[in-house]
Amino acid sequence: MSYPTNYRGWLAKLVAFKPVSRDSNLPLIHYVRDYLQTVGVEAVLVHNPEKTKANLWATLPGEDGATKGGLVLSGHTDVVPVDGQKWSRDPFTTFEEGGKIYGRGTCDMLGFIAVVLSLTPHFLKTKRTKPIHYSFSFDEEFGCRGVPFLIQYLKEKQFEADGCIIGEPTEMEVITGHKGRTGWSVHVHGKPIHSSAALMGTSCNAIEYGAMIIAKIKSIALDIKKNGKHHTEFPQCPFSCMCTALISGGNAVNTVPEHCNFFFSIRTLENSDQENVINAIQSYVDTEILPAMREEYKDASVTFQRDTHYPSFDMKENDFSKQVRHCCQDDAIHKLAVGTEAGFFHSELNIPTVVIGPGSLRQAHVADEHVGIAEMEQCVVFLRDTVQLTCS
Repeated sequence: MSYPTNYRGWLAKLVAFKPVSRDSNLPLIHYVRDYLQTVGVEAVLVHNPEKTKANLWATLPGEDGATKGGLVLSGHTDVVPVDGQKWSRDPFTTFEEGGKIYGRGTCDMLGFIAVVLSLTPHFLKTKRTKPIHYSFSFDEEFGCRGVPFLIQYLKEKQFEADGCIIGEPTEMEVITGHKGRTGWSVHVHGKPIHSSAALMGTSCNAIEYGAMIIAKIKSIALDIKKNGKHHTEFPQCPFSCMCTALISGGNAVNTVPEHCNFFFSIRTLENSDQENVINAIQSYVDTEILPAMREEYKDASVTFQRDTHYPSFDMKENDFSKQVRHCCQDDAIHKLAVGTEAGFFHSELNIPTVVIGPGSLRQAHVADEHVGIAEMEQCVVFLRDTVQLTCS
């Protein structure tokens, strides 16, 4: 089997796998694994419990076989769907026009992975005392659900590294912080009856009690905005923000609803704030909502399930970030409004981490997604220089 030899070829191949988050990424992962094997690099696959998806971890050892320390190059292999979007051409076939490469995932973030894979022969020939590690994850677009399996694997191996680059699209600017996010699914269970008998003590309206909880969430969110800590480095939204995003319930217009389900999330720079919020909401439910519901229906319930979570990321300047800044000539401090997998490597593995990659977030997830060829070329030079500086 022949494999691509440059980032254009790799990007075309990766996009053609159609690695949408809702589908398995194994065809793409197996292809990359098999390629690495042809150049003498053995990859480890860390699957989800269902074995339908996998993270890929591979190490290019240093000159003396060193596998500890070195540099992690990390990216997610999944992309968002194209459903309902109007593309000018097939979204899963790359094409070039006006100095840009178009296709789903070219920006977010298969472009970075394509550059990394295209540089593999160069990395293997480069004289290095330290290793280079590849980390390609799944389900990042579902709230970073895949990478925790890999992080646990690395913890068990007591893995350490000198630095990590998360190749999200940043227009090749160095990002050293973003908020964390935690989301909860809430299920409110009441008792149905014909709506003509509502409030007769023989039913329990799940939607109405759900609405009371949602109103409490809004009240807490407004209090955080007014009285909570503000972070000036996040001008887009300087405070911890929280909102309810999805809601469903009931089954007929003439029936007191038995069920109400909703989803809410909070984004904050300090992980402890997330636990404080859920504790406050849970306390309100336990002391106000459930007693009232159970006066109407003794088996009424409200359950919370943490649905998604990724930690905040806030790295202070250090030798690694200075090296990265030197290689891309960016001395400014940048923070992201959106989240990445950086917090897992930085907070849980204690690895100095930065987020930097080709493409703009303005092009992520939209129709006719694209990445600039100039930024892809810049990424090639940047990774060569950073590897040379970090791993020699």
